[in-house]
Amino acid sequence: MEIYLPKQNVIFDATVLSALQGCERYMDLRFNMNYIPIGGTGNALEVGSLVHMILQEYNRALIAGQTRTNAIIIGMQAGEEFYKTSENIPMENEKDKQSKLKIVGYSWAIETMNQYFEKWKNDHWTPISAERVAGEVIYEDDEIRILYKAKLDLTVDTYQDGIMPVDYKTMKQKRDVLSLNNQFMGQCILAKSRKMCIEKIGWQQTLKPEEKFTRQIMSYSADRLAEQIETIAYYGKHMVQLNNQNYFPPRFSHCDKWGGCMYRGICESDRGMREEELKLHFKVGESWDPSNDIEVD
Repeated sequence: MEIYLPKQNVIFDATVLSALQGCERYMDLRFNMNYIPIGGTGNALEVGSLVHMILQEYNRALIAGQTRTNAIIIGMQAGEEFYKTSENIPMENEKDKQSKLKIVGYSWAIETMNQYFEKWKNDHWTPISAERVAGEVIYEDDEIRILYKAKLDLTVDTYQDGIMPVDYKTMKQKRDVLSLNNQFMGQCILAKSRKMCIEKIGWQQTLKPEEKFTRQIMSYSADRLAEQIETIAYYGKHMVQLNNQNYFPPRFSHCDKWGGCMYRGICESDRGMREEELKLHFKVGESWDPSNDIEVD
């Protein structure tokens, strides 16, 4: 008698996929067990979320038919409400000993967004959707079914380059962005587009607006996106194997990544002490949701 095993379902997004590729133990602690630092998300993520909130409500107002002036007011008001509940955004900037920007303050964030709206005042792109979470089964065989999800910060009609997703990136330093990126390729797969735009929003105080606010178009061939789906399928099956074995090994080659892995102290402790280390420095947060997926430089 032939026995049929149930098909394994895996839900992936770019953040979980990148974590799994980097270190299995990191992925388990962050996304299976939901451990987050007791001190919260930190300034970089919070000011990134502030920008996303302003642009989310600004674009939604435009889509609803508001004038650009009213849309800016609506976006800025949403940013102010977000700031009132933030824990890691001071009023003013803080600098390190080398006078480099260390912590972004609310005043500078608002000034930066005013510069942003001035820079793109003659923008001809038409927003179609804002902060939309997309999901689709992108791979299925006899063993596994993979639902891939992504948050699309913005989808626009560019007219010249057609409809494409846009991803906002806030950053303190000016640097190039590589096309070898799970997030960008995943957005193209779900948006059925071969192109996407990275819209950079810089916090630098010394650069002119034309240098701080740029749009970088990424183009992918159909073959590269097809290969990415195969890669996602491989790691989906790897995830199932890890979960079945309940063993998530560390990769010590990534301990200095992410600005220094936040779980490094856990790995440096003896196995019998790790539970105590987790209790001292971490708390259990909400289950991961792709709608929270905000990456910063």
